[in-house]
Amino acid sequence: MKFTEDRRKILKVATMYYTDGLTQAEIAEKIGISRPVISKLLREARELGIVEIYIKDENACSISLALNIETDFALKDVIVVPTTKEFSKSVIKKSVARAAASYITNQLTKVENLGLSWGTTIAEVIDEMPYLSYPNLTIHPLVGGVASRHLFLDANHLAFLLSEKLSANCRYLYAPALAESLALKKILETSILTTSVLQQAKNVDLALIGVGNPTNSSTWEDLAYIDSNELEKLQALHVVGDAVASFFDEKGQPLQTDLTERLMGVTIEELKQVKNVVAVATGSEKCGSIRALLLAGVIDTLVIDQEIAEGLCRDK
Repeated sequence: MKFTEDRRKILKVATMYYTDGLTQAEIAEKIGISRPVISKLLREARELGIVEIYIKDENACSISLALNIETDFALKDVIVVPTTKEFSKSVIKKSVARAAASYITNQLTKVENLGLSWGTTIAEVIDEMPYLSYPNLTIHPLVGGVASRHLFLDANHLAFLLSEKLSANCRYLYAPALAESLALKKILETSILTTSVLQQAKNVDLALIGVGNPTNSSTWEDLAYIDSNELEKLQALHVVGDAVASFFDEKGQPLQTDLTERLMGVTIEELKQVKNVVAVATGSEKCGSIRALLLAGVIDTLVIDQEIAEGLCRDK
């Protein structure tokens, strides 16, 4: 492009703004051009390639991924934790848990009732939470309990641990995450100890949940709650994930099997009524599970590692 008067003016304004650090108002006053024209000239400088803006920070990529996911799925917030292939799974999980704990901590002034699911990821988040004082806050388990030998994963136990860290109150769901039979589930559902706690859990202000993939790696399978026959039934229905008391397909629709009918807790459909559902996950195997919940409109806020974020952006 020739060095025309228009190009000279664009260069002058761009230099004053980006190099000299003058504001648009100061430039307008100095050269006698209105502020809207200054804004237009700066925009043209970028469009013509005269000015190129780079964000020089190692976290820039993760922020860009987060903004894309936030826009694509109309979410409240997305936090993508930068990772590399050199990071171990345990390091990545701890980093994501730390980010989730920081986010939750900043939300506590707006929350009176907080719901928790279960699993290793949620346990990590609670481990990263600071000791604070929120005596008017109540913690609610979103699913029933698990065997005592796996107490560190149990929603009731996690609710107690978090309430201790936050000097808050907590409720307990006196029922198993998976009833031994449908008949037992129906009996437990008649108990006021169960029904009242479940009703309160459905009406929390914020729900913190983990997300699993039963066909790849799942806490349910680790606990020996899912045998090969049940897994085959779920796979036949194209299961891609589990969260709280639900298993779901690639569209985030709940699946019905003999096993899922015995689950006790809040379902993903009921989570849609919660103001802010915060999902935390790590590992590329969770990408399809997360996508399904996003498509179903279950999640409001997402805290994930960079690998999941790249998968969500790549597969849209």
